[in-house]
Amino acid sequence: MQSSQVVGVRKYVVYFLFIFLSGLLSAVDYFSNKTLSNFIPERVNLISNFQIPDRLLQNEFSSLSSSRADLVAENIRLKEELSNLRVLYVENQELQDNIESYELLIKNISDFELTYYATSLILKNSTDEYLISGGRDYNFEPGDLVINETGFIVGYLGEVFNDYSILESFNSTNFNFRALDEDNNIFEVNSNGKELIFSSLDATLNSKVGMLYSDITFGHVNKFPLFDLESYEQTKLNNKFTVIVPIEKMLTFQSNLFIPKSKWK
Repeated sequence: MQSSQVVGVRKYVVYFLFIFLSGLLSAVDYFSNKTLSNFIPERVNLISNFQIPDRLLQNEFSSLSSSRADLVAENIRLKEELSNLRVLYVENQELQDNIESYELLIKNISDFELTYYATSLILKNSTDEYLISGGRDYNFEPGDLVINETGFIVGYLGEVFNDYSILESFNSTNFNFRALDEDNNIFEVNSNGKELIFSSLDATLNSKVGMLYSDITFGHVNKFPLFDLESYEQTKLNNKFTVIVPIEKMLTFQSNLFIPKSKWK
């Protein structure tokens, strides 16, 4: 009951204050020659009529458009530079690989009476023979040795054409090669496509066979390592050795290959 009376009293107070303030404002406006009445509409009109100049808007829009175009152009330029850098990186890596290959070749081969022609694999035919770049245009001949970047023999040239040759590698069933060991014992090397068969032709072998080399005795330009047989099982019969070695993948189309040729020929 008391709460209802308090609420009713508050309503009357608020109502009285509203009437009092309205009368006060009216009196002030009357005695100030309508200054208050004129002031409020003017300020409202001033705010409502305020506009941003069209030229300012156009300049801002033009500035934003120009900035966006500059950012797009810069983004395109940076992408092109990144693409060019990637190309340069790949080319640099290829050059570095070539330099390392030549340095490794020079380190492993001390004979400077030879010219080493760089070559590479082009394709592989149905008989597991590789076609390599270079032929009669570089004075290549059948029987020329082909070595890798470490100086080891990986095969020899079979047929030679104008600008390409056939490589008889270990994988080729046509592979037939003669080599010497450290004691100048002769070995014949053949391939069945999956295995290399090393057979000694001398009957004077008394110790285990190690590294085999090419030799000028067989028309080779120099002494190059062919294969180290020491770690493989060796069968001895009547003082002759036979070693069978499984052929592992030795060549890829990224292999760095060289053909040594005499400078005086």
